[in-house]
This record gives sequence, structure tokens and C-alpha cells, in this order.
Amino acid sequence: MKRRTAFLMPAYNPNREDLARTLDSLLAQSECADIVIVDDGSRVPVSGMLTPQAGVIALRLDRNQGITAALNHGLEYIVNHGYEFVARMDCGDLCLRDRIEKQQAHMDAHPDIDLLGAFADIVDEQGQHLFFEGTSGGRAAIGRKLRDNAAFKHPTFFFRTSSVRRLGGYSPDYRHAEDYEFMWRFYKEGGIACLDDVLVIYEKNSASISSKNRTAQLRSRLRIQLKYLEPMRLSAYAGLARTLVTLLVPAQLWSRLSRLYWDRAAGRAAAPDARLIR
Repeated sequence: MKRRTAFLMPAYNPNREDLARTLDSLLAQSECADIVIVDDGSRVPVSGMLTPQAGVIALRLDRNQGITAALNHGLEYIVNHGYEFVARMDCGDLCLRDRIEKQQAHMDAHPDIDLLGAFADIVDEQGQHLFFEGTSGGRAAIGRKLRDNAAFKHPTFFFRTSSVRRLGGYSPDYRHAEDYEFMWRFYKEGGIACLDDVLVIYEKNSASISSKNRTAQLRSRLRIQLKYLEPMRLSAYAGLARTLVTLLVPAQLWSRLSRLYWDRAAGRAAAPDARLIR
């Protein structure tokens, strides 16, 4: 029987152990999903790091084109091969075993939702818990958070292929902030929600794309906030101001301030059962 959902995971020169850990968590799902890995022109082909097995599809770009191109290449494959849902994932992050089961069931019960997120357990490079990140309270709360920053982590994205046909894929116009623009567009033109369940363990890594390209990402975020500006809402201007301040504040200090914010905002999220994936 054909699986309804496909994971979409771009990869560029991934660490072999990180790739194996992530794949193990995807293959252990209580509701099976295929896994589409897009190799963005890695020096060593990702396909050579994989043990051939059913449901794991490795695509490869002939040269490094950046994460947006890799995401859209994978999306095109998933849409054209008749899958119903897409689950975003990054190499190095982990899924709880019931992620697909819970997100797929929610989408079945709420056909008006185009993009569904969830809470993430944010951990450091040693796997130690830092804070939970996500947004409770439905569409209105997500809209309020979006004026400031992303409302939930991109590896928790779960969306319909029919919505991609209607609303489009990832925009190449916002370097290192393509997920934030994607979330804004789906909020403005479609249905969006976030589960209170913690379904992903997200590693906060100093070598990540976001960390290495912080300034470019913040500049793209500012352009996205201006693109979707709601001029009658004071919170929209507060979001712009926050991004401008973030550009001026050193990354380490802002990271500590961000942790304090999420400790307060998301502290009520239920902790995941680590035995399921570790």
C-alpha cells in the first residue's frame, strides 16, 4: 500500500552519524512514511552513506545550489509521485515515534488546515534540553507570533501537497529565511495550526545554516516582515523593531535572551519520552 506522507530532508555534506540517527528516528515511526533525501551536491554523495532499503529515496543535484533549490527539487518529486502530505526534516534532528501518526490524524480531522506545526524540544550539541518552542492558542496566536518571528520550528512542518499546488513552494527570494516566508504565506492565504505535542527534538548547533548566516537571515526576515506588514497592528512594528535590535545584539547574548523567552512562553509543553528515540 502506498504511503500517504513523505519526509522531505535536504542534506549537504552531512555528518554520517547525524544522518544515521535522524534516519533511525524516521524509520521508527508508528505510522510509516517514505523518506526523500535531497543531496545538494555534497562532496561525497549521500547515497553512498545509505543502506539501500524500501521507502528511502535519495535524489541528487549535480552541484550545490542552496537549501531552497534542494527543498523545491524534493517537493517537485513528492508532489509528482502522488503523496498526500509532506513532513519537513533536517539532518541531525530527531522525530518522536508518533509524529506522523499525530500530524496525519490532525490533518484528516481538519481538512481546512494547510500547514501544521508542533512543539520542538530544543537541545544543545550534547543533547541536553534547553527549552521548548512552539505556539499554543490557534491561528490568532500564530499570527501574533509571526509578526515577531517563526511560530514553530521548520522541522515540525507538515503540509498538504494540494496546498503546494495552490500556494507554491519555497521562495528563492529570501535567503536563509525561506521557511519563515513559507509559514507567513500559508498563514495569509491558507489554514495553519500548531499541535501542543512535542514531536521533534531540534539540535541548536553553532555550525547550522542559521547560525553561520545569521546576518543574512535577519535581513531576509526584515524583508518578509515588510512584505506581510499589517499596518494597523502595533505588534507588526514591534516585530520589525525586534529584528532590527537582533541585528545589533551579539549572537550569544541574543541566544540567552531567546532561551528566557521560550522558557516562559512554552514551558507548559509536555516533555517527550526520551526512551522512544534515544
